[in-house]
Amino acid sequence: MPHNDDDQINYTRLIKLVIISSPLFLFIIYLFQMEKLTLQELVIFIITLALPIIIIIRYFLEKMAALDRQTTLQIHDSNINKNRQLLLMNIMEKLSDPLLILDSHNRILMANKSAHILLGDHILKQEISVFIRNSDLENTMLQAQQTGEPKSCEFKFGHPHAKDYLTRVHLFDLTNNQGESPVRESVAAFSHQNHFGKKYLFLALYDISAMKRSDKMRADFVANASHELRTPLASILGFIETLQGPARDDKEAHERFLKIMHNEATRMNRLTEGLLSLSRIERDQHIPPSDNVKICRLIENVSNTLEPQAKAKEMRIAAPQTDEITIEGDYDQLTQLFQNIIENAIKYGREKTDIDISITGNTMPPPLKTKEVIITIANQGDGIPAEHLPRLMERFYRVDSARARNDGGSGLGLAIVKHIIQRHRGRISFASEINGTTTVTFALPEKNS
Repeated sequence: MPHNDDDQINYTRLIKLVIISSPLFLFIIYLFQMEKLTLQELVIFIITLALPIIIIIRYFLEKMAALDRQTTLQIHDSNINKNRQLLLMNIMEKLSDPLLILDSHNRILMANKSAHILLGDHILKQEISVFIRNSDLENTMLQAQQTGEPKSCEFKFGHPHAKDYLTRVHLFDLTNNQGESPVRESVAAFSHQNHFGKKYLFLALYDISAMKRSDKMRADFVANASHELRTPLASILGFIETLQGPARDDKEAHERFLKIMHNEATRMNRLTEGLLSLSRIERDQHIPPSDNVKICRLIENVSNTLEPQAKAKEMRIAAPQTDEITIEGDYDQLTQLFQNIIENAIKYGREKTDIDISITGNTMPPPLKTKEVIITIANQGDGIPAEHLPRLMERFYRVDSARARNDGGSGLGLAIVKHIIQRHRGRISFASEINGTTTVTFALPEKNS
């Protein structure tokens, strides 16, 4: 039990008082037994001596009780602080973002699990520049040390594929305003236990690669959409100027130019419809579809709609002949999905060939054990080089740009397909052989019976 020197002196005085008083009490009792004192005199002597001793003893007992209460409160507060620090450390350890604490020489004193995964197991007591060499990060840490204000910067890090990181740097100065927050108290305790300095940096690293990719895709989308619209608009404006000027009275030029203008306007309309359709699908991306769709009947209806295009190239669409399978989905979006894929199979398929469509069932392995419908659409044609397959569903991406534009393609068809598949919690894959078979495979979850 902790107490100061004054308390120790008082305890010693109490013990001395008891020791000194004991013989006196015994002597008075002895005189009474020897009949040297009357009972009245004995009582007077005992009261005279006992009352001060009782008062002193009571004082010391109260003092001891107060010290016990103070010690109990100190222990309780200490336990609360330790539990709070332990909780904070556990939270830091489990965070998915790397967290680092550096001393005034930029040596790593503490690192959570994510930081060890990013930088390595043997990073403690090493300068951070050994693991992350970046001038922007070094300048940011220097500014935080000099100004005491939180700073942030972005940098690339990683090998062989660099990722984009945002770091926030905070300075902890324990010489001022100690104990303002659980973080500061935890850091102060850590610094005291390990005999570190009074100033150090707290670094939080955030992987913003996905956000950067999204921003780039958005910028590319705007640029590509503007380009796709600008080209036909420029053509239409040019032909209008020609018809208003040199070809004002040329009927043959009128017919030829009006036909081209109609084609360009149709292309713009198709592109606009594709953009609007993609926007609607993205808007409903997180809303699960709820229609009961008979998939075989839907594919048959789409095949019948596209039959004239197939006959124009003397192609045959071999629709599936199987038991009716029901899936939970959006009928209109699934119709658009299969229309885009089968239309591509007709457009890029070889004349006088078949488009084969098959449907089978599949059960996912444990622990999922969910049933899904596997749909394959295959055609014969020139094929798609392997390097293009991973990018087929990017917006405005074309394997052969010139051919796609001549065929009236907007470059959005497969991007729309990708988003429809994502909304239906399905999967899609492509396989292709040069001058051979190109196969598109879908996997859509079957409706639970």
